[in-house]
Amino acid sequence: MTLTEQRRTIAACYCRLSDDDAADGTSISIATQTKLLGDYCREHGYEIHDFYQDDGYTGTNFERPAFKRMMADADAGAVNTIVVKDLSRFGREHLQVGQYLQVILPEKGIRFIAVGDDVDSAKGSLDYDLMVPIKNIFNEYYPADCSRKTRQALKTKAENGEFIAARAPYGYRKSKEDKHILEIDERTAPIVKEIFEMAAYQGYGYDKIARILKARKILTPSAYLAETEGRATEKDPYDWNLTSVYTMLANRTYLGHCVNGKRAVLSFKNKKVVRKTEDQWIVVENAFPAIVTEQLWNDAHERLKTRKHESRTGFVNIFAGLLKCEACGYSLVLSNTKDHTNYYVCNTYKKKGPDACTSHYIRYDELYSTVLADIQKVSAAAREDRETLIAKILARLDDGDDSGRKQLERERDELTGKIADLDRMYKQLYADRFKGVLSERKFTELAVDCEAAQTKAEECLAEVQRVLEEQREAEDGAEKFADLAAEYADVTELNREVLNRLIASITVGDRVRENGKTTQKITIRYKFIGTF
Repeated sequence: MTLTEQRRTIAACYCRLSDDDAADGTSISIATQTKLLGDYCREHGYEIHDFYQDDGYTGTNFERPAFKRMMADADAGAVNTIVVKDLSRFGREHLQVGQYLQVILPEKGIRFIAVGDDVDSAKGSLDYDLMVPIKNIFNEYYPADCSRKTRQALKTKAENGEFIAARAPYGYRKSKEDKHILEIDERTAPIVKEIFEMAAYQGYGYDKIARILKARKILTPSAYLAETEGRATEKDPYDWNLTSVYTMLANRTYLGHCVNGKRAVLSFKNKKVVRKTEDQWIVVENAFPAIVTEQLWNDAHERLKTRKHESRTGFVNIFAGLLKCEACGYSLVLSNTKDHTNYYVCNTYKKKGPDACTSHYIRYDELYSTVLADIQKVSAAAREDRETLIAKILARLDDGDDSGRKQLERERDELTGKIADLDRMYKQLYADRFKGVLSERKFTELAVDCEAAQTKAEECLAEVQRVLEEQREAEDGAEKFADLAAEYADVTELNREVLNRLIASITVGDRVRENGKTTQKITIRYKFIGTF
């Protein structure tokens, strides 16, 4: 440049407006900033090289396209002055803003003007203007305060059981009346339930479920969302993958729970998203209609944990994950003889030998026939005389010594009354001590006895309430089991679905030979009711 050209002021007019600024209403629009800076430059005789506009970009960092273009022009010598409405438009991170104003721009020979804050580096070094760093700190406080208020508002919504994510999970849709409420999507909710059932009762893994959905040409969650929003999708709309299935099976929202706070950004300055541990999640139970029951959820996840593949011979192990050794409690594993006779044996015995456990050997066909006969017997009873079956199940709770429900309820009422009486007694003792009727020594003696009696009564009450709750759960379980078993009264063969719906576990004892006869104990624990 010539000396004359160097004296010319060639200005870069920089404008910025973030979404938070626009929502807050405290900052003027890009158009207004542009007019203000243009008028200022023309009034002072500055040549405007260009207007640089970052619309919708935060001031907490300098990752902004127009800002980078402006600095590139400054490096190329195209501009020698930067003009902004005020310091906050340039940036809101006081350390980085200070670095630019005191180091980077002076080194490049760039003059800096903030019109509204009456800042002009040509009037003197900004190092000695104490108001500049103070204003920068206040400018940084604004987004920090906005971030704090936003986080608190979202936390409050989460704690109130409001859904705050951008999109509803597959199987749900957001209510038109309130976007924070989820409603059942009648079109996709049955698919979600079927996915859980395939895991729980068919014993399928994530990849197998994905392949089934793809073969049936079920729209993937992303493809279904695109369809509902009227968008086209470039990917195969039926290309389910195991990650999608895994994510759905792990989503507790399907239980009707509102789950928020799984992820968070590090700070308003650092937008890196980090995952929170499960104990940090905000979970409000029964906030929305459930797609799957607690039982189905548990069955699915238990089966996924114990899922086994087919044997090398192609034999499907329908008892996978159900068989336990009566002695050591570990699983029985499938084996077969040279002639392909399938049998089960204790895994501890198989791995560690007879010093660790005995074989608990049982042939597959023997186990199959025994379990099938028991299911047929119980299921037939459920269909033919449901109430009698329920009564037999509940009869196990009564041991004949006043432990029936009515007696327990009487004990509960008596203990509740006793605790209330002891509480009144303690208050009366305190009043007598205050009036001088009781000495300190006598008050302490009686108060200790009163507190001890109250503690004992509270412990007894807790135990009675625990037993009553168990009985209530058992009654509910008996009814659920009777209804479920009745569905299989006509069953003639076993498969994974029948076993996994009805049975929680099967314990196999060792073979015992007495009086020339060999017997083997098989204990079937049914869902909801245990052994029967």
